[in-house]
Amino acid sequence: MFRRTMAGGLALAAAGLLLAAGPAAHADIKAPYARAGAIVDADGSLNDGKNVIKSWRAGTGQYCVQAAHNVDVRGALIQITPRQALRLPHIGYRYPSTACPKANAITVNVYNTSTGRLADGGFDLSIA
Repeated sequence: MFRRTMAGGLALAAAGLLLAAGPAAHADIKAPYARAGAIVDADGSLNDGKNVIKSWRAGTGQYCVQAAHNVDVRGALIQITPRQALRLPHIGYRYPSTACPKANAITVNVYNTSTGRLADGGFDLSIA
């Protein structure tokens, strides 16, 4: 009984340390193994980035992220992580589109998982 209590306490303490350390990962976007990365807020503003020129909100749930000219986004591996619950971002286009006509821009669509419709929501983007 005592061992289970101690093991449970240690597991909770470890989880608390991980949760406490979680937000610090977003505060520093050095990302040494990524060619580019961005933290994009729900209003489309670029919170922080590496090799990203700018980001903007093109419409409800539609965002544009323009990578630096030395990062080719056409064949890159891109990972997107939502920053809010019930939001699911995905890549709309890797090339200039009508929503994001600038060169080397990625169109990201964010959907509400409850309604299935476009909805505003921030995300983290990494280009390997």
